[in-house]
Amino acid sequence: MDENKRTPIPEHFSSAEEAGAFWDTHSAADYWDEMEEVEMEFDLRERIFLVPVADKIYYRVKQRAELEQRSLKEMIGTFLERELA
Repeated sequence: MDENKRTPIPEHFSSAEEAGAFWDTHSAADYWDEMEEVEMEFDLRERIFLVPVADKIYYRVKQRAELEQRSLKEMIGTFLERELA
């Protein structure tokens, strides 16, 4: 792609969704000259498991989490910890 005809990469994206929308419609291959190498480290200690849950239970826990102003993840974790203690 001609450098003069491509859309400039925004200096900052206001959200991950905005960045995703940009890169969904643009190819990184057209911007190699603007890319720079970076070092990254990842902490992979936390894992997420997908476990099927009946609708009725899911919505009850979700409602309780909202009432207590807690995340669904935190609420389910609390229930599991309590049950397994």
